Amino acid sequence: MTIRHRIAALVATGAMAGSILAVVPSAAQAAPPTPTTGRSEVGIQLYCDYYDGSATVRRGSKGNAVREVQCILNYWQGRQILIVDGDFGSNTEHWVKEFQRAWQIEDDGIVGRDTWNFLRDGV
Repeated sequence: MTIRHRIAALVATGAMAGSILAVVPSAAQAAPPTPTTGRSEVGIQLYCDYYDGSATVRRGSKGNAVREVQCILNYWQGRQILIVDGDFGSNTEHWVKEFQRAWQIEDDGIVGRDTWNFLRDGV
């Protein structure tokens, strides 16, 4: 086999490997984060390890508190309804309102103290 043929074979092999890797989802796309549980005075609390506070977040908010909300909402829905990207947009607001309605708390789409408590504890 000539050097030209070897180079062509390597290029072809590399191109095939690249196309195979392109269709395999990355770890970030493959599975959403799964909440872990901790203990609180009311029982078990959910955490996704993005944020452990209770700052108010709403449409337009960005960051780890939003990632935490998105991750926990995915958990409560039993499927990935939201991309955990830390950007509180209209889709996150919609699912926050759905969650609030389900727990019969004010459905304003804002994650304040009460909504955080329900997200973390389910109470």
